[in-house]
Amino acid sequence: MKKEESTMRGEERSLNVLVINSPLFRDKVDGYDEDSLPPLGLGYIATNLWSNGIIVELLDAVETNIPLDILLAVIRQKRPHYIALNVFTTNLHLVREIVESINSGIHFIIGGLATKSLYQTILLWNVSCPVDIIIGEGDFVVSAIVQGEPLNIIRQDGNKRVIMVSVTSPYFPHDISNIHLDRSFFVNQPLQHVRGFNEVCIVTNRGCIYNCAFCSAARSLNKETPIRERNVHSVANEVKMLCELYQNIDSVRVLDDLFLKNANSVERAVHIFGNVPITWRAMAHVLSFYKLSDTQLLELKQSGCIEVFIGIESGSPRILKMIHKTSNVDLIRQTIERLFRIGIDVKGYFIFGFETETIEDMQMSYDLAAWLKESSKKNNANFRTSVFQFRPYHGTKLYHDMILKGRIIDEVVYSENLSTTIGRKQFNFTSGNFSEVSNEILQGFITETNGINQ
Repeated sequence: MKKEESTMRGEERSLNVLVINSPLFRDKVDGYDEDSLPPLGLGYIATNLWSNGIIVELLDAVETNIPLDILLAVIRQKRPHYIALNVFTTNLHLVREIVESINSGIHFIIGGLATKSLYQTILLWNVSCPVDIIIGEGDFVVSAIVQGEPLNIIRQDGNKRVIMVSVTSPYFPHDISNIHLDRSFFVNQPLQHVRGFNEVCIVTNRGCIYNCAFCSAARSLNKETPIRERNVHSVANEVKMLCELYQNIDSVRVLDDLFLKNANSVERAVHIFGNVPITWRAMAHVLSFYKLSDTQLLELKQSGCIEVFIGIESGSPRILKMIHKTSNVDLIRQTIERLFRIGIDVKGYFIFGFETETIEDMQMSYDLAAWLKESSKKNNANFRTSVFQFRPYHGTKLYHDMILKGRIIDEVVYSENLSTTIGRKQFNFTSGNFSEVSNEILQGFITETNGINQ
């Protein structure tokens, strides 16, 4: 059945499921100045619902910049039977308000990586509607909930249930190569990038081999969930399909962390992108490249790779070791400079404000960013930064360690000061200053390190 035909008939039926990419802000943000990525995970869920004959819409509250009161009005107007939405540390309070504000009998389904740590908090919410909290991946289990299929309910408190999707669950996506994604659910594909090109996004892997202490996807925290990789045929076919579907696209961005992780993955990437008329960008770890030969790096460039995104995080060996990142700063410099020499640009992520971080640590981070910027200029490449103030996320090693020490972690709030100085409003949140320096010094380093992009 074609989607258009089903939609026409579905107009006579009430909406069954409203999938929401949950908001970051309570109010509409003026001067919203950052392109938001499409919620691919929610897109997979919506696609599976539709394929099971369930009338579904996807509402991206982030991309459409909907204030909370309008979002609640839309929910009441649409009156879906179910609402499936994601939750994370940054917007926990907003998701709670959404769920607690509705008393019309809507059944809520809440998911996301953070639910493994947040479900006990959610169980305390004062809600009148049924709430299902999913621990695990939601691709197939949301449809199972809607259709009344058997579920692995590990806890039930009144009208709230906690549903586990483990590797033994019939709803666990073991093979991610054949999971269909209907991109018509997205309002921002292709993405018109601020740098002047049109881009679409894909994911090729799930899980991470690294163990960053600030990340809830760290391998040590998710040993029970296997890392899965789409096969070459699956990814190559999607890339070709995207070139046909969006004939105005210039680039594909690979969002997952493991697309480029070693020599074999580089060979795989060259095979996928070598024969399509577009460029591409991808996330990567600095260790993805340091063992590669110049010939392999050149093949990567020739396949259309124009930029890689690397989580550098800090220039202080002490901080890098504390957060379980590569602490050899010389290796970081040398590896990224090799990318510049071959003609590949780099976007480096930096975080300031870690617990015990000193002004000397912060200076080393700024110095590294400035050195990389100068190196890129000398090699006719471009280095740019994306800079954040540290906030401990639920379920991470750093969060856990801080709680054990009795450290007070404030609720995440929007930082107007950072947004005024560096823009990128959707990323400027804080839950306190955990470093050894004043707020003024901390924000000064964030502003200066971001300022090398000028």
